[in-house]
Amino acid sequence: MSMQTEHSRSFFWVWPQCLIRNRLLIACVLVTVVAATYVSGLIGVPFETGTFSSLMVLFTVLLPLYLILLLVGRFMYLAFVLRPERPIHQMVADVVRVFLDFERMSIGMVSLAAFIVFMGTFSYLKFAIPYIHPFSWDATFAEWDRVLHFGTEPYKIILGLIGTPMVATGVNAAYHGWLFLIYFSVLLACFSKENRATHYRYLIAFVLVWFGGGNVIATLLSSAGPVYYERLGFGTDFVALTETLKGYDAIGRIWSLNVHEMLWDGYMAEGRGGGISAMPSMHVASSVLMMLYAYTYGRWAGRVMAVFAGIIMVGSVMLAWHYAIDGYFGALISVLGWKLAGWMVRKDGMA
Repeated sequence: MSMQTEHSRSFFWVWPQCLIRNRLLIACVLVTVVAATYVSGLIGVPFETGTFSSLMVLFTVLLPLYLILLLVGRFMYLAFVLRPERPIHQMVADVVRVFLDFERMSIGMVSLAAFIVFMGTFSYLKFAIPYIHPFSWDATFAEWDRVLHFGTEPYKIILGLIGTPMVATGVNAAYHGWLFLIYFSVLLACFSKENRATHYRYLIAFVLVWFGGGNVIATLLSSAGPVYYERLGFGTDFVALTETLKGYDAIGRIWSLNVHEMLWDGYMAEGRGGGISAMPSMHVASSVLMMLYAYTYGRWAGRVMAVFAGIIMVGSVMLAWHYAIDGYFGALISVLGWKLAGWMVRKDGMA
């Protein structure tokens, strides 16, 4: 049998297997596509996933950057931990082994494609929240925050403890760096082969948490967040916080202020949230989920991500994006989503 015939057979065997091995992830994503299609008909706004543009951004910008970081990380691990005689030679051999693993790369590409489609549906459903349920829970969540924190707004506690321009700028940098870690964790989960069930669990949990929390619950408990509290007519409870942030920006740099205005301008121009949604905090939810995933790599990785999740929790309140209760609820959703995903992967048995 010729090598070409053997390769052809492997090609036609692997791709159906890739779909089968990803069947649970694909099924979960299809549920979100159906939901987005239904909402599109309900509100009369075309449903577009933006999959092609997302692919272009991923493959032309982010993926090369992640590959460079992985190569540097692998070299450091080889040079300072494993210490082979020829670390560069070993690293090259490892890279060749991974990239020539046709099955690994094929399964990973199917997982990644499903993830990109999901992010398109997630974004559409999030943008549609004000169409379905206008922001109305903000005053309730602000009051619950005061009750839970002994009659004081949580942001006042945070500013009293660590409220300085330097700290705020650092927290803001971590808050923006969150997106980089999200995509990195997903790519890692898509293309990791060893202990595949654990990585697959993370992908399933990601869809469950983001769709269940960021779409379904966010629509039922529609709220905009402290930064838009006064603009939506709920009162002046958070004016002091936004003014403090503007003062910090004059000394350091608070990038969130520009994003606040960008999202609000989109909301006023189109009547859609354009990404505005407070309950639950998906920054906190996804950071806690990454922490749970990191613990599967080792206690040290989990602890690092636990610190990061704590910074994001503080930042969500400090930067006026969220009420504290948004973060608490987001963390709870992540724990439940992680547990449910574990059960689903075990029952599926195909990871």
